[in-house]
Formats: sequence, C-alpha cells, structure tokens
Amino acid sequence: MKNTFATEIILPNEPERLEALKRYRILGTYAEKSFKNIAQLVSDIFDASLAMVSLIDAEEVHFGSNVGMDYSIGPRGESFCSLTILKPEVNVIEDALEDPIVANNPLVCGDFGLRFYAGAPLITHDGFMIGTVCLIDTKPRKFTARDKAILEGMATQVMEQIELRLQNLNHTEHLTDINNQLEESNKKLVASEQRFQTILENMAEGVGIIDLSGKLIYANIMAQRILGLTLSQINERTYNDPKWQNLRLDGSPLPDDEHPMAVMMRMGKAVLDHEIGVQPPDGEKFYISINAAPLFDPVTHVLTGGIGTFMDVTARRKILEQKDEFINLVSHELRTPVTSLKAAIQIISRMRANPKPQILFKMIDQSERSLDKLTGLIDNLLYSNKISQGQLRLRKTEFNLGKLISAYSHNLMFKDKHQLIIEGLADIAIVADEQQIDQVMANLLSNAVKYASESNNIHILVERHKHEVKVSIRDNGDGIAPEQQAQLFNRYYKAGTDGFHFSGLGLGLYISSEIIKKHNGKIGVESALGNGATFWFTLPLIVEV
Repeated sequence: MKNTFATEIILPNEPERLEALKRYRILGTYAEKSFKNIAQLVSDIFDASLAMVSLIDAEEVHFGSNVGMDYSIGPRGESFCSLTILKPEVNVIEDALEDPIVANNPLVCGDFGLRFYAGAPLITHDGFMIGTVCLIDTKPRKFTARDKAILEGMATQVMEQIELRLQNLNHTEHLTDINNQLEESNKKLVASEQRFQTILENMAEGVGIIDLSGKLIYANIMAQRILGLTLSQINERTYNDPKWQNLRLDGSPLPDDEHPMAVMMRMGKAVLDHEIGVQPPDGEKFYISINAAPLFDPVTHVLTGGIGTFMDVTARRKILEQKDEFINLVSHELRTPVTSLKAAIQIISRMRANPKPQILFKMIDQSERSLDKLTGLIDNLLYSNKISQGQLRLRKTEFNLGKLISAYSHNLMFKDKHQLIIEGLADIAIVADEQQIDQVMANLLSNAVKYASESNNIHILVERHKHEVKVSIRDNGDGIAPEQQAQLFNRYYKAGTDGFHFSGLGLGLYISSEIIKKHNGKIGVESALGNGATFWFTLPLIVEV
C-alpha cells in the first residue's frame, strides 16, 4: 500500500483492528449500503456535496453509503479516512493546502481539488476504529465545536446500528442452527418440538412460521403481543394480509413481492434485518425489523415454508425521526437570529459614510439581542450534549436560595408586563451548584412568561418540608393538557398552545430536570386546562448535626 501522507497511517494494533472489522460481516453486503440516509443527512446538515459512511480494510476504503461519489471503493493510502482512524476524535482539515501532512496527497493536488475534510471515527464497543462518517468539500471552510458534536453523534448512531445488526445476525444464525438440529432429529421429534417450543415462547422477539401459501401456521407469544392479535386471529391470516397495510419506511405502500418473507420464499435464502411499517385496520402504525429464513424438507430438500423473527422497533424509529425533526428545528431556530444579525450589520455597513445615531443604536440593540438568542441556543445544545454524555459536574457551595430568587424581582424581563410575587421563606441556606440552580429558575420563569403571556402575575412560593426545600412557580395561563404533562421533561419536547409556535429548542425543562436530579431533588408540574400551571422542584437542605 502506497502512503501519500506525510505521517504513518498504520497503528500498532492494525491486526486486531482488522479482526474487529471482520467480525461485523458487513463489507460487500446490503447493510454496507444501508447507511446512505445517514450520508444524505450529513450532506444536508453541513451543506456538503460529498458525504459518506466508510469502512477501512487493510488496503482499501469502502464507502458504499455515500452522496456525490461515482465509485464506492478507494485506496487506503490516498483516503483521508485513514487519518481519522488514528485517533478517537473528530478529524478536521479546514484547508488541505495549508496542512503539510496532506498537501501532497493526489486528491489535494490533483484534478479532484480536495480542500476540506471532516470525519468522525466509527468506534466499536471494545475501542477499535473501523471506519468513519465524513464530509468533503472542494473549498476551505470552518468547522465549529458544535459541528464536531453533531458529526460525532452521527458516527455513534451508525455504530449502534452496526452493533445491533450483528446481534440480530448472530441471533438469527442461532435460530437456524436450532432449526437444523430439529430437522436432523426425526426419531426424537416430540422431545425436539417441546424444546423448540420452549425456546420460541421465551424469546424477546416475535416468531412466525408460514407454509408455501404464505399462511401463518405458528406465532409465538411475543408475535401475538407485537401484532395485537390472538393465536386464532393470526391463524386466519397471511403475512401479506390485505387488511393490514405493509409500508416502506418512507410511508409508501410496500408491494407484496418486496415483503422480506416473499423475497426469502422466492430466493430460497435468508433475508436479514429488514425494517417495514405495518398499519393495522384498527390501530396505530408500528415498525418491525424482520429476519426471514427458508425451511426445507430434510429428505427432499424442497422448500416447505419459512420462519420469520421480528422485533418491534417503533421506539427506535421514532427516536430517529425525533432526531431528524430536532436537527431541522435547530437549523430553523439558529437561522432566525443569524438572519436578524446579518440584516442589522448590513444596515450599519451602509451607514458608514452618513451614520444616523437613532438607527445606529437601534441596529446595535437588534444585533445584541440576536447574539444573546444565538448564544442561548448554542449553550442549551452544549449543555444538553454534556448531560447526555454524563459530563454534568456540580460545584456545590453554600448559598442563600432566598436571595437568589429575590434577585429575579428586579430582572428587566418581568418589569414591562409581568409582576413577580415571591412568598414563603426569604432566608434559607442550601448546599448546591448556585449557577445551575440559577439556570433552573431562569428556565422555569422563562417558560411561565412564554407560555402564559396573558398571565400578569407570576407567583414563586418557597417552602420547607422536613429535610428539603420546595420551590413552586405558578402562573395563571391556559394550563397544560394531562397528556402533555408526562412528556414535558423529555429531551426536545415542546408544548405549544392553540397551535401557536414558540421559539426555542425544547431543551429548557429537560436540562432543568437533569440538574435537579443530579442534586438528588425532584421536579414536577401540576396543571389543569384553563387554570394555569405550577412547576416545582425540591432540593435537600443542610442537615444540622
């Protein structure tokens, strides 16, 4: 292999790394190309014409899942991904011509004209770097810490799916081995069937067996639970029952001949890890991941039917959709202050020759508000990421909670329209992270102002309950529906009222909840539609010995 970089690209643990890649059995399979949606998402988020998910073998780099490339394999000695797997962190080259390590690479000085590269390594559970999620550009560009965090999150998601695929593959092969053992043990058929039945009925996955006509002749307990049907109802239907609409992941109808069970029966080969949507005649749509394997007569070797194992992946699918929606939301929320800031700067720039103080001051104020909003959005994203990675640290000191709360009565954000009424204890000492508790108060009061804008008075009540202090923030707004209350403290959740959209990323209550839990406290909400809402939290008090 010819190394075109000005540094070594092979680590001492290369043999072990190649074994780690090999164990996933993904090179040259459909699964290698199944991450094109991730590559497309990376391309869309970072506005890059070239993006890919790569896997790095001994001599070559495989990128079957890519956007903007006409080929899917390249020499390792020329690929920038070879540099990314040297360290477990995001690798960014903002201007390749200025980087002595890559400046002589043929992709840089040749017709391709590569100038920018950013890649996050795919890191296995035991620490080996087997590939990357990356983007490429033909012009230099900047790449922020937030950009790195997003790209690293994409790589984590791809690696989780690769690990999950391996688990499903191993499990399906295990089932196939069991099935072969049963077919070879005709003389002990009764005992073998009992053993097989016990295994199936205690599986966490649904299992269904079909005959040559596609009629379901067996379904285990988990299959009945996932499908929401009794055994007798299942026995009356086929896997492609027209009363149940099978769907592609994009929501379009799934043709009968594309159903994994149909593909398996037609090809006589196993179909692994195929996700589809299912719309029952009465009920909500759900998603399942199917592994299908053919069944052959042990003597004649003629196909007699098939076995399918499947699991409910609706929650996983919704998380992916939620992440996609959140990325779109982030893009929208960041664009608003950036656009406002750009407009203000453009106006100021045009006034250089003939500045008008009144307009100038107004544009400066507009710029400061846009920067404050932008800073707040970015801070919330970084804070959320820190929490999700378990890096939330507390710096506890003793301080007066009453004084911290009373300071809000002088805050300008409440002077024009809202009156802050503080009741209860005014002098109570706690040991906590003062800055983080201040952020919790700011988040809860900001929500009260935003979602109860017609509520003139906002009440804060501070009470002592044995060994803890309870702080309640009450407004007289429209209240919150019961079905929304259970989700308020979830990450990314945003509750609107009457169809109105409120700006923000839906992270404030989630961050507040995690801070309070980190302090061994509790947080909650009490509300009824039309009667306002009360958000409260508790913190442990100093125990006097």
